Amino acid sequence: MLLLEIVVVLLLLVEVFIRLRARRRRLQNKSSAPVSSAAHSAPATDLPRIRPEVSSVDAVAPSVTTTGGAEQQALSIDDLLNEATIYLEYGHYAQAATVLRWYVDLNPHETRVINQLLDTYLAMADIDSYAELLEGLGEKPGAAPMNESWWQERVDTGLSQDPGNLELLVLAEKVGMTIPVPQAQTQNVVMAAEMALALVSRNPDPAYGMAILWRAIAHEPQRLPLYAELLRITHQQRRVEDYINTLILLFLAVGTGGKTLRERMLRVGEDLGPHPLWETLAQWNGDLEVLRRLARSRHLEIPARLSGGAEDGR
Repeated sequence: MLLLEIVVVLLLLVEVFIRLRARRRRLQNKSSAPVSSAAHSAPATDLPRIRPEVSSVDAVAPSVTTTGGAEQQALSIDDLLNEATIYLEYGHYAQAATVLRWYVDLNPHETRVINQLLDTYLAMADIDSYAELLEGLGEKPGAAPMNESWWQERVDTGLSQDPGNLELLVLAEKVGMTIPVPQAQTQNVVMAAEMALALVSRNPDPAYGMAILWRAIAHEPQRLPLYAELLRITHQQRRVEDYINTLILLFLAVGTGGKTLRERMLRVGEDLGPHPLWETLAQWNGDLEVLRRLARSRHLEIPARLSGGAEDGR
């Protein structure tokens, strides 16, 4: 046991001696090295860091030292914007958007680059990022000095590609825009019931609400809350013909199983004034084809799911 302890002590002494000699050599090398070699003391893995306060396109990032010891000048912000331009020329939109977004986050007042980034998102069909950028610009104090026409154009452009984008619709309200009614060319955009009801609740414009609800009914004609909201709007606006059209589709959707609902909505509609179709709908005998002929006579488009077939057997 004693011999083992002696061996351990000797090993410790040898280790201390080796460390002291290595330290002495390092001190000698340091004192004899020329001043110009100081650059070699920087770690080889150092990366360039761009300070958050940099906001000028002429600002230059710190230099970087490579593993070979050669000092290189880091890319300036101008160089990065040129790099984004090259990405765009070759259709590499995702890479360009990454560079441009970094710049815009530091320079939210640079309209030229903001427009470039927005156009890049449009080219990528990334309307969510497009809307997120606009919303962020609108929330930053002192940022986005663009005028009202610029906001109008940019929001309209986004809504033309995604009429149901909630962020853009909310932004339109914030900047005091009149939310556009969906146009015919956007009818192929799917409008789910939940989305439609959310949009209508955000926008009090009855024309907009009716357009959204008609599109949603065309997509999901058996979602009763859509009819309830459309009947409410048409009744509130005293649009008796639109109310009757909605009622015809509601009758088709519920069939003979929704007698109580049909009678209640019919009574509410009669408050709008006399109309020959009140009696026709009140005496309906359950034949769905009668309702379809009535709809076609009024040039009312019948959703595919209500146009006949398996649904009649329910």
